[in-house]
Amino acid sequence: MVFFPNHELELWEYTETDELDSYLEPKKTYTLIKTIPCDFQSMTPKETLKEFGEITEDTYKIYIDSEEPVTSSMILRIQGKPDTYEITGTIINNNHLPVVNHQKIIVKKHRKPMTLKECDQQ
Repeated sequence: MVFFPNHELELWEYTETDELDSYLEPKKTYTLIKTIPCDFQSMTPKETLKEFGEITEDTYKIYIDSEEPVTSSMILRIQGKPDTYEITGTIINNNHLPVVNHQKIIVKKHRKPMTLKECDQQ
């Protein structure tokens, strides 16, 4: 349960098609799995220093419901915004208190946002 949802988060899962690109590699696509409410917050320099041992820019933390299907290979995007994010580290599942079950995800913003459309090649 997310107590302070402030955005709708799009979950895009990585897939490969049977088609090959010009480098004879499988074409990469991202499929929209779900849009969910989330609490999206920027990380302070002190938090990134504690987490990574260095100050990391464009790093954010996201809190979502513990039952949501998030994998480390997903690309995340705030609904209606162009910026895309990749998951950094391990998804933390806090389930020790039934009332406040949630997942904490640390993400880093892509320098160049990815184009995400159903069945669009990356």
